[in-house]
Amino acid sequence: MSASSTTAGLLGHTLTSRGESLAALSEKSPILLVLLRHEGCTFCRNAMSDIARLRRQIEGAGTRIVLGHMGTAEDFAAFAGRYGLADIAAVADPQCTLYKGLGLQRGRMLQLIGPRVLWAWFKSTVAGHLPGRIKGDPLQLPGAFLLHHGQVIKGHTYRDASDRPDYVRLATPLQAV
Repeated sequence: MSASSTTAGLLGHTLTSRGESLAALSEKSPILLVLLRHEGCTFCRNAMSDIARLRRQIEGAGTRIVLGHMGTAEDFAAFAGRYGLADIAAVADPQCTLYKGLGLQRGRMLQLIGPRVLWAWFKSTVAGHLPGRIKGDPLQLPGAFLLHHGQVIKGHTYRDASDRPDYVRLATPLQAV
């Protein structure tokens, strides 16, 4: 089985909080799928803040946002609500099947607590993104992908836990990464 058909199968079997598969949603419009770290992660909180701030631009490009997480649907809905994102479709993936299927790795020590990450953690904490309770795999690295017609068009695999991709650029189908 090819990587493309494996990904298509994975997207076809992954349902959002609204009961629709990622593959079906991606047939209607491009999707920016952001697979987050655990909810207690200060960098996950940065990402939620960034997405809330950039939402109009992303959706203005014709791209729908879907948030992936490792917690329960109920906990994540409350968490997303704190950022004004409770109305965005989400994917609960406590087993990290989607993360693994899209090639995301668990972090190595420098990717999780290296000097660059610690400095970013300090800046994030000072900015008000305080860490919270771990809900999911604290070693899992996040990723962001543009899906369209059941395929991954573009992707960003984080180099470390503190990486902050350009979500608007990633969400724009006609721009190269």
